[in-house]
Amino acid sequence: MIPAIIGALAAIAPSVIKWATDDDDAVKVAEQVGGIARRLAGSDDTEAAIKAIEADPRLHLDFQRAYLDWEFGMYRAETERLQIINRTVRAEVASQDAYVRRMRPTFGYIMAASWAVQMGALGYTIVTAPELAGEVITAMASLSTIWSVGLAVLGVYVYKRSAEKQPPSAEQLGILSALARRVAGPAGT
Repeated sequence: MIPAIIGALAAIAPSVIKWATDDDDAVKVAEQVGGIARRLAGSDDTEAAIKAIEADPRLHLDFQRAYLDWEFGMYRAETERLQIINRTVRAEVASQDAYVRRMRPTFGYIMAASWAVQMGALGYTIVTAPELAGEVITAMASLSTIWSVGLAVLGVYVYKRSAEKQPPSAEQLGILSALARRVAGPAGT
């Protein structure tokens, strides 16, 4: 039911889809944006409210305004979340504690060692006790969720570290560098 409501809401607010990134988010988005539609249309049924909004240009405009206010709040919440992450990473980088500064590579090494041990044990078990291969592989499959979380964290670490190593762009250089470039003129002239 929820995906159908998200699809119907996308007809009147296409950007609603980006906020429904997983099942929990889809439920929240459907309830919140559906609630806006129901309130404006004066209906208890989300689908009927969406049809009423599609049929009435004035109601559609009112919905768009209310939806944009809701979406602005979502962007604000996401910005606050990213600021917290940014402060955390900056604190990590500025830390005088060597372990805190080396947490990312340490986590990567631990993940690699864990994977090697697990695959070694899997291979050894399959070779020495082939009758248990099916059970062992099934047991390994049940670890896929925990591995996906760990690898996702590792992926973020690697991505962020790669971004930190990039040279600063013109926007990041600051006003003095921009003034110096303007005074000196384009490179090579």
